[in-house]
Amino acid sequence: MGNWFHPLSRLARIAPGVCAVCAVDACAYQPGSFASAHQAFSGARATVGCLDVAVERRGDLPIGPVLGYQFANRCDHAMPIDLAAVAVVGRDASGAELALRPYDPRAELHAVALDGRSAGGEALAYPASRAMPQVCVDVATLVRGEPARWLCLGGGAAVARGAAGGAP
Repeated sequence: MGNWFHPLSRLARIAPGVCAVCAVDACAYQPGSFASAHQAFSGARATVGCLDVAVERRGDLPIGPVLGYQFANRCDHAMPIDLAAVAVVGRDASGAELALRPYDPRAELHAVALDGRSAGGEALAYPASRAMPQVCVDVATLVRGEPARWLCLGGGAAVARGAAGGAP
């Protein structure tokens, strides 16, 4: 008789599609967990619509600050994510603000669809003419959402703030 009596082996013979769905669902992103199958998201966290996102400040490069993005789709349908459109503001030591654009010399950044309950990540450098002790990111602009949802990194502890207009 062997494995015939084992509930999962019996289920696999009766309804093989059910086992495949269970296996896929175990790897699907769990909304609000801020963790993919491979690792927990690090950095300041926020939820914007269907998107759970974490942003961390990484070691600066000679050209400027580096931000690591980890994101996941909380919903069951695909949604566009646009790293090129993210609003990022740097603040120098005097508090002066500078809008930052990602380093993208080959124009490779563009909106892409993130499948439902999937996760991804990217690290981007932001060229700046001077040191930026603090960098703020409006994560709502990842999905072209409103209202603004600013995460500020550096210049002390990471801070998450909502703002009506510019960077907090």
